[in-house]
Amino acid sequence: MARTAVRDVVIWVKHIHGGDVSQRVLGLRGGETVDLVVDGVRGAWRKMDDGRDGRPTTGIRPIGRMQDFWRELYSSRRGDVVTIELPQAEDEGASERSRLIFAPLARTQEARKSALEALLSLRGDSYRNTGVVITRDDMHDRELDREGL
Repeated sequence: MARTAVRDVVIWVKHIHGGDVSQRVLGLRGGETVDLVVDGVRGAWRKMDDGRDGRPTTGIRPIGRMQDFWRELYSSRRGDVVTIELPQAEDEGASERSRLIFAPLARTQEARKSALEALLSLRGDSYRNTGVVITRDDMHDRELDREGL
């Protein structure tokens, strides 16, 4: 079991002490995710992207519901030491599912082109006005609004 201090809105590898969590995080590429159990709460963390000059960034950022949990820890228990560990073996199926959900985006020209085509294909699928005019009061059927109260 490793420990880390709540010092920032992200967790830096140099602040993780003990256990094999830091090696697991260092083995990730930018954008990949890992499930961690922090202070008894399991959630997904995303490895920060490498810098513009190519240097690796050795931090992980909470995502999803873990972001709310870590933000609460940061505001209420800043400076405290919390436990951080990899999930147990029976929980690995959930880790694989989150890896599929939060897979890093491919940053190739083909991926950008297909994403743009998918976005542009939605062009005609938006809301169409049928010409019917309805007031707010009629829409919500608010008797008190009609009376001016």
